[in-house]
Amino acid sequence: METIELVPGIGLELGPELTRWMARLAVAGWTGWLLSTVASVPATVRRLLWTVGLAGHLCHVFCAFHFIHHWSHAEAVLHTARLTERVTGWGWGQGVWVNYAFTLAWLADAAWWWSRPAETPRRAGWSVVLHGFFAFVFFNATVVFGPWGWKPVGAAVALLAGVAWMRGRQTVSGQPRSPV
Repeated sequence: METIELVPGIGLELGPELTRWMARLAVAGWTGWLLSTVASVPATVRRLLWTVGLAGHLCHVFCAFHFIHHWSHAEAVLHTARLTERVTGWGWGQGVWVNYAFTLAWLADAAWWWSRPAETPRRAGWSVVLHGFFAFVFFNATVVFGPWGWKPVGAAVALLAGVAWMRGRQTVSGQPRSPV
């Protein structure tokens, strides 16, 4: 593993650091989407933020499997179990499968959105399930894998997701508005 020194005498392993930053990019893309939804930003911008978040997530998965798990599903499960046990006392590594489902859901949703005009709303039920799932995954990933300082960020983003959901339930011109 290559080590870089940003500050003399303090080395960082490039792979784990890149993996963390890609996770942050994924969260930033989703959070940007949430903020832009609350602020009624044009759908083309929201779709771009959504896609940037997806790209960050895909890079995060690639970096994690390449640098940390050495392309081994078994190692990913073991790593997840160790970290989960450290926080919860329960050594469960099957959260990796939740991450696979999360990746497929984000890919499918982005593909759906890019195959239509940007203003096309999602079905309300799908939107609630999708973003509830995203909030759950991001919050749990922050609590289990993130440093302590990111835990309040996870709570703030979960709150923001709730605001975006409530805003999506408001009516515009008598029609229910679904967050896109």
